[in-house]
Amino acid sequence: MTSVRRKRIKMWLVITATTAGLTLGGWYAYQVSAAFVGTLGVPCDRAAEFVRAAELPEGTHDRKCTTGQWMSISYELDFRAPREEAEAWLRASYPDTELSRKYCSPADACARPQPKSVSERDEKGRPLADAVHVELYDEDGGVAHVQISGWTI
Repeated sequence: MTSVRRKRIKMWLVITATTAGLTLGGWYAYQVSAAFVGTLGVPCDRAAEFVRAAELPEGTHDRKCTTGQWMSISYELDFRAPREEAEAWLRASYPDTELSRKYCSPADACARPQPKSVSERDEKGRPLADAVHVELYDEDGGVAHVQISGWTI
């Protein structure tokens, strides 16, 4: 092998390694940034578990679930579902909590379910929400837009 060929191979190996390192570094920085500001996407069933809710109701669509962690752990659920199913799901998830139309601006209804105990963990040892806030917005066609926030203290 000639020295010119070896130099080219070394140059391409250096370029490839540098590109891979920069790509992985950029991906990692994005993940850290998204977790820091609360826009890191997560499965909605994990978010529902964190906020101590039942499995999402049938007919849900436009699901968007995120998590973040800075001074506490937080999860956000945002989805749409048929109004009756969303309300039944909220009653099943938070049986001791009543949706109210008072003090909910801009939401049409809201609630602050109180967990039975704080600093609780799931079966895998992950923390669950110490505080939860639910907002319900009425939309055309009998659809409810549900937004739930949960965080640790």
